[in-house]
Amino acid sequence: MKLTKIALLPLSILLIFMGILLIYGFEGVSPGDLVGLLGDKEFLSAVVFGLETSLFSVLLSAVFGIPAGFYLARNNSSFSRFADILFDIPLVIPPLVVGALLLNLFNCPFVERFYSFVFTFWGAAIAQFFISFPFTVKSSKTAFELISPVYERIAMTLGASPMKSFFDTTFRLSFYGIFSGLILSWLRSLGEFGATLLVGGGIAYKTENIPINIYLKITEGNFRSGFAASLLVVVLAIVCVFLVKMVFSKKRIGI
Repeated sequence: MKLTKIALLPLSILLIFMGILLIYGFEGVSPGDLVGLLGDKEFLSAVVFGLETSLFSVLLSAVFGIPAGFYLARNNSSFSRFADILFDIPLVIPPLVVGALLLNLFNCPFVERFYSFVFTFWGAAIAQFFISFPFTVKSSKTAFELISPVYERIAMTLGASPMKSFFDTTFRLSFYGIFSGLILSWLRSLGEFGATLLVGGGIAYKTENIPINIYLKITEGNFRSGFAASLLVVVLAIVCVFLVKMVFSKKRIGI
């Protein structure tokens, strides 16, 4: 109990800091500024582009990240440990570095012979994928590790095929952990700036997403519009996190 009271102090300081940041960070943003964004064609184009690329990115994360997380959870070989370390790299290096590596890769003659990814939708989406997929891998790995393989064996003894036993037991029980990883990957892709800017170029009405649009507004001196767009992003993030937390709390109550 005493340690809990001591821990309450840094918790309170962090909460106060976050409250001050959220309240005073957007001081001066009026409802008119928010409404004005609805008539900002460049901002709306950035929203559509950001949603399209982030959804494609999270689709790739689901296709590759969930199986990768399952393999890492069920194997403890040197190869799996190496892969686990490698997947941490996009989380710890600056996104601009990832963008620079992808830019160099996409500019090599062999890749350009098939398709020119630089300054395109697909290039920006792939850049977002490389930044965000580790969240899906890590969350899936943790979720699968919490489920014992014995449930699959029991299902198979009752006549279920290996695939059916996996989806009826392991995947079903770990779904909420996997889903949270996909949400994190989606939000990370939606808010990705550095790699998207380098690979996509941040071209207005073509490869400009929400963070790039906010950056351009502020650098051009359009602070009120930039802060208003930032406020919308913060509200979106809060709503998404709240929904995920609510789903998880209901799941725990049901269990």
